Amino acid sequence: MMSIHHGKRGESGTALFVTIIATVWLIVPIAGLAVDTGSVYVTMARLQAAVDGASLAAARALSVGSTTQAQASSAEQNAVNWFYANFQPGNWGTTNTQMNTMAPYVSVFDDPVNPHLQHVNVMATTNAKTYFMQYLGFTTVPLTAYGYATRRDVAIMMVVDRSGSMCYVGAVNPGFCSGTSATPCGSMVTAAHIFTGQFAEGRDALGMVSFADNAYVHSAPVTNFQTVLGYTNTSGSGTGAIDTLECAGGTNMGSAVSLAYNELYKLNEPGALNVIMFETDGLPNTVTVNLWDGTSAGLQNSSVCTDRNGVTMNHGGFGSASAIPYWQGNATTPSHSMGTGSFTGDIPAGMVGALGGFDPPTSTTYDFLFSSWTTVKTNYFNEYPTGTYALLTDETPTGSCMQESYPSADLSWIPESDVYGNNINTTYKAVTTSGGHITPLNMNQIRNAAFNAADSAAYTARTYSSTLGVYFFGLGLGGNGGPNGNTPN
Repeated sequence: MMSIHHGKRGESGTALFVTIIATVWLIVPIAGLAVDTGSVYVTMARLQAAVDGASLAAARALSVGSTTQAQASSAEQNAVNWFYANFQPGNWGTTNTQMNTMAPYVSVFDDPVNPHLQHVNVMATTNAKTYFMQYLGFTTVPLTAYGYATRRDVAIMMVVDRSGSMCYVGAVNPGFCSGTSATPCGSMVTAAHIFTGQFAEGRDALGMVSFADNAYVHSAPVTNFQTVLGYTNTSGSGTGAIDTLECAGGTNMGSAVSLAYNELYKLNEPGALNVIMFETDGLPNTVTVNLWDGTSAGLQNSSVCTDRNGVTMNHGGFGSASAIPYWQGNATTPSHSMGTGSFTGDIPAGMVGALGGFDPPTSTTYDFLFSSWTTVKTNYFNEYPTGTYALLTDETPTGSCMQESYPSADLSWIPESDVYGNNINTTYKAVTTSGGHITPLNMNQIRNAAFNAADSAAYTARTYSSTLGVYFFGLGLGGNGGPNGNTPN
């Protein structure tokens, strides 16, 4: 006998219907949650990017303003400007976006441990719109983003090339040019103005050394550098030591780098970012040496140079320290006190001068950069020429002794280190030596010695002290032609 159970079939249909309804009610919220989560995530990413950019922009703006208070205000306003440029209210359906120059949205403060470090903290809030979850009562999702940036004060020594090749345009050789001329020398002055204008007076410290035959310290690193050196930026401009630059002569890189690092060392600000910014258009060809090694003088017997007693080498002169002429100044007042590395202490008194010449080294001739017809200077290490070579001695040599272009009858050797202790006998550029001296002398020898001095000085600046790390940046000013189109000085 067959029986039909209608109740069981009806119950199955009801269960299926309930299951479908339940599934829909579960899937829709889950799908809505996924969509809204993705939308909120994208909004949060945009908010975070705007806050990160605002913090970096604020830190960069700490260089704008003549006082630290003005710089902090500039940083705060720059953070707000940058944020709203990238996250405008109402974008992506957001509401109640909050960000302004007041704490806790923007905070600018000094590091409690390192006085050379400034912090910028940025915060912004907004409400992200929901699309599906609002049916469950969630119309918006609050979002908060934080950004952090730091700015480290800098201590910079600018080292700028004022050699004669900075006057060359093509193969034209004016011989001397000022910083206002339409030459690479003039362009360098303009660029230096813009460079100093990018840093914060009162926070950063900038100084400058220039070099040609010699090196001159225009200024140690100072916080009022825009007043001292000159500057150009969106806030204005001013003149200073940069505007006194005039270009002529050789390329004595080693002296300039040693003096620049010494100024940073004496400033002794390890918490700051210490930098040497080196600008040149050529290669080293001049080195500063002492031709008295403590026992003998680097002169040939045929030299017409006389010592302090008026006696030449072949008549028994230059035999003792008391007889040595002080070409750098007097014996009791050092020209420049050094305090770093292998050149710790005072530069010794003696027959100090710059030895160099012109490139390329196509002959064996060279120049001892003394000129007996120019004004006598008493301080080689703080002398700034104005278009002519200078006789850097307080004892005028007689006759043609050390006169420019005629030294071959005078010099016998140069020492294996320059007056700053830089090693000029290295494997970087090979030199021929004998008895602890570099000899014979020719332009190849002198030029290699100049290369070695510059390389040694830069190496010392980068590696001497673990507590004063110095970043060394070199800027090559290429494109100049030397005399008759040859390599520039």
